[in-house]
Amino acid sequence: MSELTARQSRQRTRAVPDGLTEPGEARPGGEWADPSDGSSFRRTMSRFATCVTVTTAATPQGPVGCTTTAVLSLSADPPALLVSLSTAGRTCAKLLSAGAFAVNVLSEEQPDLVGRFATGDPYERFAGVPYVRRHGVPVLAEASASVVCAVRETVPVLDHTLLIGTVQSLSTGPCRPLVLLDHRLHTLALADGVPPSGGRRPEEDG
Repeated sequence: MSELTARQSRQRTRAVPDGLTEPGEARPGGEWADPSDGSSFRRTMSRFATCVTVTTAATPQGPVGCTTTAVLSLSADPPALLVSLSTAGRTCAKLLSAGAFAVNVLSEEQPDLVGRFATGDPYERFAGVPYVRRHGVPVLAEASASVVCAVRETVPVLDHTLLIGTVQSLSTGPCRPLVLLDHRLHTLALADGVPPSGGRRPEEDG
C-alpha cells in the first residue's frame, strides 16, 4: 500500500466523537433516547416487524395458549426454535411443564385470536376455537404455519424465560401470516422490484 493510500485509509477510519458525523455522512433516522425509558424502548422495538404467534400446549386441565411475538429459529440441525415468555405470565409455568408445545403463526384471517390468547383465563381461551392435535399438542386450525416441538431446555433470563424446543412436526397453510408493526396488525404484500431470496436465510451469506 502506498503512503498516500495508507494516509487516505486512516482518514476514512479515524474515530468520530459519539453523536457527530463526518461531513456528508448519513445521520440516524431519529433522535437518540435513553434505553432506561421504558416507553422509548417499547416504541423502538415496535419497529421490529414480527409475525404474531400463539404458543399452545396440552395440560391435564385442558389446552392452554398465549399470544407470543418473540419467536426465532434457533438451529437447522437439529431443527429447533426458541420462544421468549414473560415469567410472570399466567401461561408460562403451564407451557414450561407440558413437555411439548406448538407455535402457531396466525393467518390474516385470525386477527381476533390475538387478543383472545393474550387475556383472560388460560383455560378458557380455546372456547369455540377450532384446533387439532399433533403429537398430543393442540394446534390451531387454519394457522398460516404451525411447528410442534418437544421441550429441550428452559432458560430464565431477566424477567423472561426462554423455551427451547426441538421440532417434531411442521405445517404450512395457504394463508399469509399476520404481522405486528408499530403496535398494529398488518397483512403482507410483495414489494415491487425486490428479487426473491431463493429460499435462503440472510445469515447464510454471512
